[in-house]
Order: sequence, then C-alpha cells, then structure tokens
Amino acid sequence: MKKRLLMVGFLALIVIIIFPPILAPLVHENDSPRSALREAIFKDGHPYQSFLTLITKGDYKDKRYGQRYNVYWFNYDSPTGGTATICYSKEIESEKYEVSCGTGP
Repeated sequence: MKKRLLMVGFLALIVIIIFPPILAPLVHENDSPRSALREAIFKDGHPYQSFLTLITKGDYKDKRYGQRYNVYWFNYDSPTGGTATICYSKEIESEKYEVSCGTGP
C-alpha cells in the first residue's frame, strides 16, 4: 500500500513538473484579460509562473491602454526575484485582448 501511494505521489509530481510548459499555450488563449496576461508571461519565457501568477483587477481604466491589473509573480531572472508588475489589458477584437506591462513608480 505504501509503495502504491509513493508511486502515485511520484507520478503526480512528474505531471506537475512536465505539463505546465506543454499546456500553457492551450490554456492561455488570450480570450480574457487574465488569460492574456498569463499568455504574456508564458511568452516571456516563464511557463510555470504563468500558472502561479496572482492577478488582481485595479480600479483604474485607461482610455488608451484598457483596464489596469496588478500582477504578482516570481521572476527567476530578476536579481530580487519578486516582481510586481502593472499591466493593462484592452480588448482589441471580439474576445481577444492586448497586453502592455511595465513596472510602477
């Protein structure tokens, strides 16, 4: 029984490690603002963080860039690691969103 439980746990760990880079393009289809933000993180070379990112909707909506979102994720390429990013997501066509991100002041 312990061997089965250990084997199932090991297989679950392998699935968690292998599947995010494979599934990210299928899951993040740019069909909602949050999905578009996650797709941008994936395209930036961070497939695991695209699933683990915390995205909160801001109060501000810009006429040019769209709705503001606060995006919190761990960037392994950054010297500090933690990355708080301000992003804007705007619908460009039916259920397709454009994202522009940067760091705040």
